[in-house]
Amino acid sequence: MKKLNVALLYNLKQNAPHHDGELWDAWNELDSEKTVANVERALRAGGHEVLGMEGDVNLPQKLSRYKIDIAFNTCEMHYGASREAQIPAILDALRVPYTGSGVMTLSVALDKPMAKRVMAFHGLPTPAFQSFVTGDERLDPKLEFPLFVKPSREGSGIGITAKSVCRSPRELRAQVKWCIDSYHQPALVEEFIEGREFTLGMLGNLPWTIPPRKDGKPIEPIASLKNAKPKQIKTATPATLRIFPPLEIDLSPVPQEEGGLYTAVVKSKLYDVPKYPCPAPISKKMWARMEKLSMGAFAALECTDFARVDFRVRDGTDEPLILEINPLAGLQEGISDIVMAGDADGINYPALINGILDAALQRYGMI
Repeated sequence: MKKLNVALLYNLKQNAPHHDGELWDAWNELDSEKTVANVERALRAGGHEVLGMEGDVNLPQKLSRYKIDIAFNTCEMHYGASREAQIPAILDALRVPYTGSGVMTLSVALDKPMAKRVMAFHGLPTPAFQSFVTGDERLDPKLEFPLFVKPSREGSGIGITAKSVCRSPRELRAQVKWCIDSYHQPALVEEFIEGREFTLGMLGNLPWTIPPRKDGKPIEPIASLKNAKPKQIKTATPATLRIFPPLEIDLSPVPQEEGGLYTAVVKSKLYDVPKYPCPAPISKKMWARMEKLSMGAFAALECTDFARVDFRVRDGTDEPLILEINPLAGLQEGISDIVMAGDADGINYPALINGILDAALQRYGMI
């Protein structure tokens, strides 16, 4: 593959716009300088020139100064219900190819209730739920306690605490009000699934999203990347969707004050405390079931290049239910769930990053 000029687009935590009264976890989704540096290093290991820049409203002017072949997008942005789709919308308008899912997918997936409606329409199992906009809505009588409360449009555990599990109407009303007042968005209330928690990462694309080569030749697997140190880079095959083995989030070692949940504190400050067995110790039947559901969610939300699907498996029935899908999953080396799952599947960090890039290049018909 020829050397490409790749614009690495990011939103750094240190550049986040702070305001009075913001909560400590407000910018948990944004990238650290270390993460950006690691992604850049991986892209350079793939033989590309990399130009890093903050993704913001001035992006058109920044990009106009350079000849960019494709953008590697990690931007979460800062404001609005469509914030994760804002940079892809700009890139679409400029006709600049980019990695990851597009505007519609990112907008719908960020709105958890809307994503659950789409998945339910496609027959994908997800916990029963209700949206609360004011907090005064009548609770759907079909919902039974315990119930789980979280912001509708956040990720990285933002807004999730031990109090998120509510076992009475009084607890529920208090947590819903806190959630709405603190994060200035609707609260999602859903059935709390007692059971084990898993996540499945995916790399590549569904076959019908890959255009045929102009020369008529079949799409080939990604060529193995060379001269990468210290590990040899193993290759993925993004002409078809590769699903990594189930990774379990075993929260048993986490302090009791976190309520046995994957909270914002655990994800940002205690990320090395849980155990993350991958492949998870589960039956072949459950593994196959979660793979099928992950592919279904990927297709239903029209994801591209990579994504991660989170599950809870109900105690007693071994029924996996989809909590959410994340088409802009975190890419922190050695920390993010999809990175750990890829590594367990023989896809080390440079291969994962370049696999995402090559999946996009194949999707745009550039290789």
